[in-house]
Amino acid sequence: MKDPAPLFTDTYDLASRLLGRVHAKPSHLAAELCRLAPALLDAVTAALRRRDDIEALEDADDLLGQLRLRLRLAAEIGLLDERQTLHALERADSIGRQIGALLRHRADG
Repeated sequence: MKDPAPLFTDTYDLASRLLGRVHAKPSHLAAELCRLAPALLDAVTAALRRRDDIEALEDADDLLGQLRLRLRLAAEIGLLDERQTLHALERADSIGRQIGALLRHRADG
């Protein structure tokens, strides 16, 4: 059986961990994180399925940017602790590098 794409796996891991950490916390920022993480996962899934659709990949990139900003805000106000923030931002960086590589590859192709 073929392994899932690392981009999908990293995005799934980020969404799963974020939802597990903040879904029960009553704040607008927690709700935003819970909205953006699955939206990013959906966008990445769509981009991987529709290989000729660069817009789906650009949507994923835009959502990742929004999620990164909110992760930094969550760290600033203490919604996520330092370890959780570090893990989430490291995973977001990995996702960003993979999206960037795919954008470059698809633009050249």
